Amino acid sequence: MRVLLQPLAHRELHIDLAPLDSIFVIVVVLIFPLIGNGAALDSRKTVGLTLLSLSMFGSFLFGLYHHFLALGPDHVHSQPPSPRGITFVLTAYLLLITEAIGTYVGTHFIWIAEERSNEAVKG
Repeated sequence: MRVLLQPLAHRELHIDLAPLDSIFVIVVVLIFPLIGNGAALDSRKTVGLTLLSLSMFGSFLFGLYHHFLALGPDHVHSQPPSPRGITFVLTAYLLLITEAIGTYVGTHFIWIAEERSNEAVKG
């Protein structure tokens, strides 16, 4: 849903990202989670979880800054009171929440993996 609604809302509201921001989104928001997920499902669980957590945290900070802190066309209060504007605002809030949860969950599982690894070394 995120993948479909947020870019669509950006496009329809004529909100363009700067080239460096586009590169960040492609690498940190799209590519790193895929690589991290693959590594987490493989034997490199801690590396994968770390990459997933860092990409979620990077996405969180990016969205927080662009949607809630920096004034501009990407800010939630700059959106028109139309279905597209409402969709943009709702997805911005939902993204912020899911990215925060993803960061926490990833960090939590890293902590569990580290504890299990330490117990295996001790035991």
